[in-house]
Amino acid sequence: MITDGEVNALLNYNARQGVAISLYLNGDTRNKDSRDIEIKDLIKNARKDLSNLNIDRACLQSAEENLEHIRDSVLADNSPSKYKAIAVFSNSAENFHRIYRLPIHVKSRLVIDTTFYVRPLVVLLEEHSRIGVVLIDSRHARFFEVYVGEILEHIDFSTAAKSSKTPLLETFMKREKRLAQKKEEEVRRHFSLVADLLKTHFLKGHFDRLIIGAKKPLGDHFARALYPKLHKDLIGISEIDIHAKEGEILAMVLSIEKEYELHEENKLLRRIMNETEKDGYAVRGLKRVIEAAQDYSLQTLAVADDFTQPGFVCSACGMPHFSADVPEGKGKCVSCGEQLIEVSDVVDQVVDAAASQNAIVRHVQGTDLIASLENIAAIIKFRKGEFVKMEEAVETES
Repeated sequence: MITDGEVNALLNYNARQGVAISLYLNGDTRNKDSRDIEIKDLIKNARKDLSNLNIDRACLQSAEENLEHIRDSVLADNSPSKYKAIAVFSNSAENFHRIYRLPIHVKSRLVIDTTFYVRPLVVLLEEHSRIGVVLIDSRHARFFEVYVGEILEHIDFSTAAKSSKTPLLETFMKREKRLAQKKEEEVRRHFSLVADLLKTHFLKGHFDRLIIGAKKPLGDHFARALYPKLHKDLIGISEIDIHAKEGEILAMVLSIEKEYELHEENKLLRRIMNETEKDGYAVRGLKRVIEAAQDYSLQTLAVADDFTQPGFVCSACGMPHFSADVPEGKGKCVSCGEQLIEVSDVVDQVVDAAASQNAIVRHVQGTDLIASLENIAAIIKFRKGEFVKMEEAVETES
């Protein structure tokens, strides 16, 4: 499981020796033949980039060897079928090599620089919540972390309520009443302890959504013991045995997460639809979304998961351009004036532009709502001309 610390390390990495190589490989990670063909093509193009870099012969040789090492490690990878892509970050000159398996599709690419190309990975990870899962009964608790389809148990979290001894010289009725009171007191104390442990994990950033697994009605009772802010991030309570195996727990979490994400996606899409109908702070369709990207106005981007369209991108700044807006022979970037190049999928460049503008990106599974928004839409920061109107109003008043 990739951690926030590992992502930060990639973001802050700057090669002192050699070069930083970033590889994203999409498709069936089990098919070695298709992987080999695609990697060879990516490496062939990467060697052209190497020749353009101002590096010495020793560094160039190290980079060449590094590319072969990446190829070998990817072909040797036997990831389970649930993984749909691989991300590799490597610099053999500094003995740095990380490989991450992703259960989500990415665009295949290989980038060579002095820093790692982490933006696609960050965009994908930001679309997935880090989910805490607490399994609890009246005496014990277990805690798991689920992120991007992987599950990890925090074995240091296990708790057990302590039972206290009851004096022998008591009548049967008194003893039974006292035992019941003691048991209730121990459960309350147990719930408070587990709630405190969860609060600590939550404040440390170990998760940002919570699922409770417990027999009824314990789950509902425990939910009331949670830290108030954490209670707001509770997305589900499910009946599951505290001794359940990881595979069963993961299946339960993914089912609840899918339902929650679908609800959140529909809420976002309905908001966009309402805003576009009143010509508010949202746009729909590829042309309008690209225009918003060119205006640095993207706040939240929603795009159908399988949506692709040809277009153009700036060779210098990477700004996307709508095909119909690029007259033949006049392919100049509206942002920097540099030459445009044609690409088979400009949607991926829109996602990159959104990420560079610190926008939230949501890849939406095919639904009627996203289809009615022409497969791509966005909440925007500014509406065209509103600042001009504002300045005119100020001038009129003065």
